[in-house]
Amino acid sequence: MPSLSKFLALEGNIRVLAIQTLISQLGFGMLIVVWQPYILSTGLTVLDLGVIQSLINLSTAAGLFVWGPLSDLFGRKWVMLLGHASRVAAVLALLISHSPLFLYIFAFFIGFSTLWYQTNPARTALLAESVPNEKRATAYGTLMAISQGMNMVMASAGGYLAIVTGYWPIFAVTIVGETIGIAIMALFVKETHHVGGANSREVGSRIIANLRPEKEMMSLYILMVVMGIGYGVGYSLFYGALTDTYKFTTIELGLMTTMSSLAWALVSIPSGKLSERFGSRTMVLASTTSALITVVGFILFRSFLGFLIFSIFNGLDPCFWVPNWTSLIAERTPVKVRASIFGKLDAYQRFASIPAPYIGGLIYMGYGFTAPLLVHLFCLLVWGYMLLRATAKPTT
Repeated sequence: MPSLSKFLALEGNIRVLAIQTLISQLGFGMLIVVWQPYILSTGLTVLDLGVIQSLINLSTAAGLFVWGPLSDLFGRKWVMLLGHASRVAAVLALLISHSPLFLYIFAFFIGFSTLWYQTNPARTALLAESVPNEKRATAYGTLMAISQGMNMVMASAGGYLAIVTGYWPIFAVTIVGETIGIAIMALFVKETHHVGGANSREVGSRIIANLRPEKEMMSLYILMVVMGIGYGVGYSLFYGALTDTYKFTTIELGLMTTMSSLAWALVSIPSGKLSERFGSRTMVLASTTSALITVVGFILFRSFLGFLIFSIFNGLDPCFWVPNWTSLIAERTPVKVRASIFGKLDAYQRFASIPAPYIGGLIYMGYGFTAPLLVHLFCLLVWGYMLLRATAKPTT
């Protein structure tokens, strides 16, 4: 058992975060499937859903600019816990009421947590500092395997529960699981970035300074902007559009998520080991290839079986991307500003995607289901080319 834990980098903070992830994803594994159908069930349209997603992107960008500098100034642990508390506030809003006001409150807090389809920069930095450089991809892969393994099980369960019992039990389980996870992290996670604190003026100046991109990393910021537009237009309303166009049920959406999560879970740990052998650059390029296969499949096929099959590649995309992109950035940034850089890169992506869901909704309403995916395909080809150039080794 000790040798297996060492092989998986499942020690110290990584072990604690693994337990927390296991518990938190009991609810969030269901929520990611049902939240868009739930909002549509309140009487709102796909275009309204685009407005809510745009608010999520806006608050996410704001959170990314805030959490990173705060983490660098005050430490990783408590900033990370505040991000998770924001997730609890978001789901409480859904549980209290389905009125538009509470839906917007949900959108703000779920985005501001920067833990919705991404990782809070304080948590990312703590992860990076909890293991040696050569074990980072494996540690991320292990946590991703646990997270997606839970999603694999809970996505289909959530789709079924939404039909049989309604949505509120899913919201309740999500709140309880996340609260327990916060308690576990508060008690057992060890701080990795000890600092003396800072005054309010220093905090404000750091956040303002954090808005400016570093010249030496400009190509990466532009790459993230293109990704934000592509994914925002192409996929922000994807489940809602499937429900509206093809009348997919929450069970079918749950099965699609299960297939994505299954692929992500099964390949996460091997992906980390492949990264140790072939390098992070190779694996982020593998992510781009998976993204290309996914969107072409979603464009060409119309049957539920086709969407189910290409959901596998949809899971491989972030599976290859998340740990290896994080590893690439960690290698290029000093520890004092690491969380800020993590947050800022994601923030530029989110800022670019603020209007993208609404634009995607307009494109969908005007030209149909395939049109937003074609926009995503074009952006994918652009950032794939940029990725090749930005990560290429300099010639001597």
